[in-house]
Amino acid sequence: MMFGAEVTFDVAIPKVVWGWLVSTNMWAKSIATGTFLVGLYFVVRYPDKDMFFRKWIPILGLVFIGITLLVTVLDLHHISRFWKIFVHPHFTSAVTLGAWVVSAFVLVLVVSFWSWVTGNRKLFERIKIPGFILAFFSTIYTAGIMGQSTAREIWIFPVEIFSMLLSALLAGSAAFLFIDRVYRYVLDSQIRKELGYILFSSAGLLSVLYIGELFFAKMHSEFSYEVVKVLAFGDVAPFFWSGLVFGLIIPMILVGVSTGRAKEPYAFLGSLSALVGLWLIKHAWLVAPQYIPLS
Repeated sequence: MMFGAEVTFDVAIPKVVWGWLVSTNMWAKSIATGTFLVGLYFVVRYPDKDMFFRKWIPILGLVFIGITLLVTVLDLHHISRFWKIFVHPHFTSAVTLGAWVVSAFVLVLVVSFWSWVTGNRKLFERIKIPGFILAFFSTIYTAGIMGQSTAREIWIFPVEIFSMLLSALLAGSAAFLFIDRVYRYVLDSQIRKELGYILFSSAGLLSVLYIGELFFAKMHSEFSYEVVKVLAFGDVAPFFWSGLVFGLIIPMILVGVSTGRAKEPYAFLGSLSALVGLWLIKHAWLVAPQYIPLS
C-alpha cells in the first residue's frame, strides 16, 4: 500500500475535451464522403444523366472535407507537430490512419474536380473505385478513434461504423436534394425519387440505431446508465432530442410526402432539416459520455 496516494480521476472532467469542433468535423466529413458515395451510385446507374453528379461530387467534397480539416487543425493542441503524422507515422493509431486516408481522399477529389473541369470522363472512371474505397474508410475511421477511447462504453466500434456509414448516406442524399432545389430542380424526377429513398432509409435505420442503443442495448456498467441519463434528461438532451426529431423523423415525413407530384419543396425542407439535425445528434452523442467521471 502506498501512503499518501490519492485518487485523481474520480471526478468529472472540468471541460468537454471533444466539443463542437469535433462534432463539426464528423458532420462535415459525413457530407464530403456521403456525396461521393451517393453520387458515385448515380454516376454508375445513370451514365447518360451524370453531369450533375460529376460536377457536385468534387465541389461539395472539397468544400466539406476542407471544413473537416480546418476544424481538425483548430482542435489540435500541438498544431506545429501535425507534419509528424506523415514523416513519422504510427499506424497502430486510428488518428494516423485517418490522416493518411483523408489526405488520399482529398487527392481523389482534386482529380475528380479536374476531370469535371476538363470534361475528361475517362479520368473519373479511373479514380472512382479508389475514391469509393477512400470515401468509405474516411467515413468510418473516426469510429476507430472513438473505439480506442477508454471508459466510453456507448462508443462501440462496430455500432459506430454503421452509424457513420448511415450518416454519410443521409448527408450525401440530403446535400444533393438541397442543391437540386437551389438550381430549380435540374435532376430527373426518378433520380430525385431515389435520392429520397436513400434519405428516408438511412434516416429510418439511424433512428432505430439511436433508439435501440438508448433504450434497449445491454448496459454493462453504471457508467452506461449515467450516460443515458445525460443524453435523455441531462444537459445535452436538447441536442439529442432535437437532432432525433429534426435530423431523422421530420426528414422521413417530409421526404415521404414529397414522392407525390408537385411536392418537391417537401424534399428540400426535409434535406435541410436532415443536415441541421445530423449535427445536433452527433454533437449530443459525442459530448454526453464526457460528462461522466472516468473511474
